[in-house]
Amino acid sequence: MLDVAPAFSRPDLLPERLAEYLRNEIVAGRLKPSHRLIEQEFAAQLAVSRVPLREAFRILAAEGLIAIVPHRGAIVSAVSDDELTQLFAVRAGLEAMAARAAAQAHSSARIDAMQQTIERMRRHMSKRDLAAYYSEAGEFHNLLMESSGNSVLVKLYNQIKPQFRRYQAAMARVPKLPAQSIREHELIVAAIRKGNPDTAAKVAEQHVTSVVEQYRAWVARHDQAEKTKTEKK
Repeated sequence: MLDVAPAFSRPDLLPERLAEYLRNEIVAGRLKPSHRLIEQEFAAQLAVSRVPLREAFRILAAEGLIAIVPHRGAIVSAVSDDELTQLFAVRAGLEAMAARAAAQAHSSARIDAMQQTIERMRRHMSKRDLAAYYSEAGEFHNLLMESSGNSVLVKLYNQIKPQFRRYQAAMARVPKLPAQSIREHELIVAAIRKGNPDTAAKVAEQHVTSVVEQYRAWVARHDQAEKTKTEKK
């Protein structure tokens, strides 16, 4: 269950606020895959009625973060290699489209804003503040999408964002990933600033695929190390 229950006692509470809170708990890993979300327990703990909580569950189910199973209720969805592959392939395509459009639009204000997030990411890494680093990294990608000037693209990206945020939380464990990601973000901004759509799209797509490849390599090494430990016992 949750360590600390927030205050949800206001009469104007919307299901979206509950969904946002639970979404953050899932993304952060505090509500783990296969965890059963018992409606009655959560309603009591969060001091809300079951009606808005039920609506919040429906929102999260539509996002793929939980599954509503007959006779069992809401369950936190498991992460899988297949979903990782499919989800980040879609993300790579969307970000490539956004980078191409951003290079064509060439908004100095948006480009400068992205560069500023990179500088903040670098400062957070120097202080080993990973939470702040990943928050800025998320803002960078938000700005990239907005720089496309394509509202439909932004909407599609926002719809799947909660799902890939779960994998980003796991990827945060990869030691050298932040430093390389900063370099790749700089390549994206440089291509956009030069007004080179093809290069911008290419480096944006490569950035997403590179993150997945590094994560998988790290998982493979970690699994092998665990297997070796087990065999030695």
